[in-house]
Amino acid sequence: MFLPTYHKTKRQFVAIGLLLLAPALQAASPTVIIKGVSDGALKNNIKAHNDFGNEKCDLPTWRARGVERRAEAQTINALRALGYYEGKIKATHEDTDECWQVTITVDKGKPVLLHEVHISITGEAENDNAFNPVRQHEALQTGKAIEHNHYDDLKGKLVQIAADRGYMQSKLTDHRLEIDIKKRLAEAYLGLNSGPRYHFRRIRFEQDILHQKLADKFVNIKENDMYESDQLIKLQQALSTSGYYRNVRIRTETDDDEQAVDVVASAEARPRHGYMAGVGYSTDVGPRLRLGFENRRANKKGHRYDTEIETSEVRTEYRFKYDIPLGDPRRERVSLGTGYKREKTRTSESELYRAGIAYIRELDSGWVATPFLDFEREHFTIGGRRDTTNLIMPGFDYSRTRANHPLYPTRGWRLNSQVRVADENLGSTLSFVQLTGFGKIIQPLGVGRVLARVEGGTTLADSVVRLPTSVRFFAGGDHSLRGYGYERVGPKNAAGDVVGGRHRLTSSLEYDRLFTKSLAWAVFVDAGNAFDSKDNLDLYYGYGAGLRWRSPIGPIRIDVAVPSDGPDNFRIHISMGPDL
Repeated sequence: MFLPTYHKTKRQFVAIGLLLLAPALQAASPTVIIKGVSDGALKNNIKAHNDFGNEKCDLPTWRARGVERRAEAQTINALRALGYYEGKIKATHEDTDECWQVTITVDKGKPVLLHEVHISITGEAENDNAFNPVRQHEALQTGKAIEHNHYDDLKGKLVQIAADRGYMQSKLTDHRLEIDIKKRLAEAYLGLNSGPRYHFRRIRFEQDILHQKLADKFVNIKENDMYESDQLIKLQQALSTSGYYRNVRIRTETDDDEQAVDVVASAEARPRHGYMAGVGYSTDVGPRLRLGFENRRANKKGHRYDTEIETSEVRTEYRFKYDIPLGDPRRERVSLGTGYKREKTRTSESELYRAGIAYIRELDSGWVATPFLDFEREHFTIGGRRDTTNLIMPGFDYSRTRANHPLYPTRGWRLNSQVRVADENLGSTLSFVQLTGFGKIIQPLGVGRVLARVEGGTTLADSVVRLPTSVRFFAGGDHSLRGYGYERVGPKNAAGDVVGGRHRLTSSLEYDRLFTKSLAWAVFVDAGNAFDSKDNLDLYYGYGAGLRWRSPIGPIRIDVAVPSDGPDNFRIHISMGPDL
């Protein structure tokens, strides 16, 4: 670690000293004490109304009574805002050793209850279901104390929905609260005349980055569609996340005579080329170096490609991918790819060459469906046996991820399932059917999170002996079964070497909790194994605790895990990457 060197002058030392003493040198300020109120919301509202932070401590005697009157008036307003119109207030001023304080004694009285809510929506919005949340007025509940902020929120929601739905000439015809203090009853009135609903008329996307016919496919708004502000937001998001554009701007022009809205979108080109370089570390593969290059616009047809190489002591991998957008470029593309991977672990050696094509489509439900066709040629050594296989594998992948944050979600999940097939009659060295599934969920629990994971796979094949390393299942490692080495758990041969199995089942349950803004502690238990048949499924366990650092480059995890069986008393696991 390198630390910066500073040359400090006398003046700098004085400045540093003043900064260290700043808390002690802060001027005292007036305090407010509230008596007679136990309700948290009411007490907080009184405090919020009585802010004397700008007053000086040397308050002249002649101003003391003014402060008391001010406190009484502000407290009355605070009580009325929450439905208490008969409150009795007494405020007193008193000097203290540090400054002065105001003591407010409150007798809140009985609240004014909401008796009825009258909502009237006329015009074209009369039967518009988008206004149902206003009609139901869940926050304004009859029989309970009238709260002015709930009424104001409802009024604001009514106006906002009208604007979002394109009722550009809408007007409030009624907005009032009628309070009967003697009866302690209130009635709320809201009326809206929506006027006509506007529609989208002309839609233009000004750009010269892609062929205009392709660029227009990113525009989700159709002419003569009824106006919705959400459509404009979706348009901006579609362009911003396309990978082609930046600085997206959406302008609207309104024609009141035609009740129409014209939309003009414009955007600048993202830099054509992108570069990536990074270093990382995990106990599975050790230190690793990663380099990448991306061409975001190979041509005006929207083609793009990227290449990446990653190397470590255990694994070296090269990948090239070429993407072609199809009918709906936001959701649909063909991906051509090729790659090379060389891996050497304590259980096996493998050299894999791959080429494939995939059709990737995001469905309306949010799931991503990917039929694919892969060709793989693999030279491998495992359990003293050397072999080479050629596999032509059609398959299908189905996945979806949802999270409230891309790197540090407190709530989210990821599901993935895949099936792939090889057949000797279709040019493969051997025949098999393989299914895999993965599920992970993150949920808040108290002030922390629960992270649960289940992963499984099964291979329908005559024998595991003929399966290449990349098709066999192993367990153990940072993301599989902590407490055990990378791919060191699974069926063994007569010599005691792990040779992998036709099936795998692993799971994990973890709880973590922040104790600073960026550090969290975690406890976990992992369970699982790779096996050749249900009869020899023996679960292994790993228990442990660790630290999580929310670093600027993403989560970094350090775990200490104790295995239920094995040669190690414990293992340290270090890994990086997003939680989902």
